[in-house]
Amino acid sequence: MMEPPEERPPAAVVPAMPEFRDWGGLPELPLSEVLRRLLPCLRSIYAFAAVCRPWRRLLRSSADLLRPLLPPLILNPRSSVIAAFYKLVLAQPLAYRTDLRADGAVLLSASRGHLLLHRRCGPSEGEARIIIIDAFTGAERREITLPYPRFSYHYAALSPTHLLVFHSKHAFFSLPFPDPNPNPSSSSLHWTKHSLPRSASFVTGILGFRGRVLGLTDLAQLLEFRLCASPQGQSQTVQMLPAAGLPDATTFERWHFGPRLVAAGDRLLLVLFMLEPKSASLFQNKRGVKKVAVYGLDIAQMRWEEVENIGAYSLFVDCASKGAAACIDVRSCGVEENRVYVVAPGCPWRSFPPGWEAALGDADNEPFSERAMDRQPWPSNIWVYPQLFY
Repeated sequence: MMEPPEERPPAAVVPAMPEFRDWGGLPELPLSEVLRRLLPCLRSIYAFAAVCRPWRRLLRSSADLLRPLLPPLILNPRSSVIAAFYKLVLAQPLAYRTDLRADGAVLLSASRGHLLLHRRCGPSEGEARIIIIDAFTGAERREITLPYPRFSYHYAALSPTHLLVFHSKHAFFSLPFPDPNPNPSSSSLHWTKHSLPRSASFVTGILGFRGRVLGLTDLAQLLEFRLCASPQGQSQTVQMLPAAGLPDATTFERWHFGPRLVAAGDRLLLVLFMLEPKSASLFQNKRGVKKVAVYGLDIAQMRWEEVENIGAYSLFVDCASKGAAACIDVRSCGVEENRVYVVAPGCPWRSFPPGWEAALGDADNEPFSERAMDRQPWPSNIWVYPQLFY
């Protein structure tokens, strides 16, 4: 007699795998770790951003964390190429798409991933304009008409909400930026005039720090800007922040190299290029730089204190664009920690430890000699960051 076949339990039903995986739905924590491990290679970071919109949003939201991990790139206006300190950041130089020296434009600053240039108007030419160019590729370009074409504008910068243009010690103009109109005309612009504190000197730097917009003058005076969409109360737009501890303004270089304000993590630092002592000779009016000094601000006491060690950070000072930046992940980027890197006319870059002093009799030390300071700061190499990180 044949035994009945053994009954087996029904096989478990395996759910069908979806044909496509939603990469954009991955948790942010592992994605952030992946993104961090892609540094310092810019090509890998941009490939990460190209996967999908959620990944790109994550990259933008992580900008403040990623930016200090990457040193600035070097743009040479003469050769129109961008290069990096280290090949792992950028394997091959990039061709820049804009001729920055065309149209007689003058570089005012590098600010928030853009280069800001001023194109003056001649007797038979049109209106004076601010030219805003993407600092990384030069592919994006906007021109904005200035409110008063005959003014001598000496500095411009971008805040998170405005374009700021400075023309004197006493006043400046602001314009909401970015504007929804890609090609604004003079009739559609809404420039607002603001007053600066009467005791302030020429503004030479704008910096975002802990959600605040800070400014610095050529006398190393510290300012705070509070800009809003409404022009009401504009007399209180800028206030002086008293801070003690700095040397007299006659002892440091004010126009070519500094002073420079830079945020290094949760510290606010100031780089001063100290000048040689004044000579008793009436015929010696120029003085070379003898020391690179770094000061940190004690915010509780509002006092600057000189420091000789900035830890794992390196500082980058740009003569032409009146800017400065800080980098902390120096080991993977080809730069040294606790150094001040300087770019100036006739000199691609040099680095100095904080508190560096020139040797006695080394009056021709480049790039800080009197001869170097006689050169025009533009066009020289410029520190630039990709716009993606702003």
